Amino acid sequence: MLSLLLSACFATASCVSDKVEMGPTIDEIDIIEKDHTDDSPEIGYEECLGLAQVTELMAQKAIAYTEASQNTDKTLLNCVYVYAPTVEKYKDAPEKLAARISLLGFKGVYLSPGGKRLTTADNWLRTFISTCSDLAMEVYATYYEDPTVFVSEAAADDCLNKVMLYNRSVTYKERFAGISADLEPHTIKKDIGLGWIWNTNEHNGIGGQNDNLLKVTIDRLRYAGKKLHPAGLKLHEAIWCHYQEMYEDGKVSHGDIGHFVNVCDWVSLMAYRSTTDRVWDISTPSMDACEKAKAINICVKTATNDEASTTLQPNGWKALLDTMAELKRRGMEYECFNGLDMFTYEALETMWEWINDKN
Repeated sequence: MLSLLLSACFATASCVSDKVEMGPTIDEIDIIEKDHTDDSPEIGYEECLGLAQVTELMAQKAIAYTEASQNTDKTLLNCVYVYAPTVEKYKDAPEKLAARISLLGFKGVYLSPGGKRLTTADNWLRTFISTCSDLAMEVYATYYEDPTVFVSEAAADDCLNKVMLYNRSVTYKERFAGISADLEPHTIKKDIGLGWIWNTNEHNGIGGQNDNLLKVTIDRLRYAGKKLHPAGLKLHEAIWCHYQEMYEDGKVSHGDIGHFVNVCDWVSLMAYRSTTDRVWDISTPSMDACEKAKAINICVKTATNDEASTTLQPNGWKALLDTMAELKRRGMEYECFNGLDMFTYEALETMWEWINDKN
């Protein structure tokens, strides 16, 4: 296996142009990544503002969003999801996208890179990540989510190795800081080869289908962590808020928040509701049960790809700021609180560009 990885590493490296100013290209298997979450930005605010190309109103709104969602004394690991539509929108301006994300106070990006960009060490990807690095943001590859990962370790390896081999073919500022997993057992509504289908109401019980799907999820996350952590790479997972309730009600023996944070560096609770109190209510069971410091991000939704009860966007910009500020205030009372995430950047940017509160 070592020889295969090394061979693939050399092959991938040939796709990347030389960039002497960034330091040497990795071609050793045992290089360990460093944690850069406390680094100071190399790009200052004024330069960032210039790169972002925002209006004066957007600049003011960015300051307000940062004040509402970030903590001045103890920086939160606020992260945002970036998917293909945003990448396509900024296909000729990766630096502009990175700067805009930074202006909003985010310290991390969950980026869906696509397999082709990974295997070719795509220039857009390298430029975006290196600009994020200069802005003191880390980028995590959302690339551990395919249902086949549940079925076999070979499929899991395929996802993990694509990210790791990409990292070994580029210079240090262009590397992912880890992987953002999105294994969602509760979305498995037909047999994918395991013989189990998720049904929240009917497939409960210790050893039942829901329990088995959760067990496989945690096993696959543990497997990923064992491959990523020796290389200094982090593992994040997005989880459904209701797993904790099901565990506490005895419906499953897997799915406790401790099971997830023991194998991941941190998790995001997908708290998709339309009001502050509802977001907090579905987050509280996991927050109360978690015993690991800096282990939970609360993720809210501004995307409108689902029913209105799951998104904050219709409430308007001011209400969004109030929600973020209140969630931050409540979250800071917990040692496990790690930050406030946003799904998605594309939808948040829509609100950011509004001239009026609800446009």
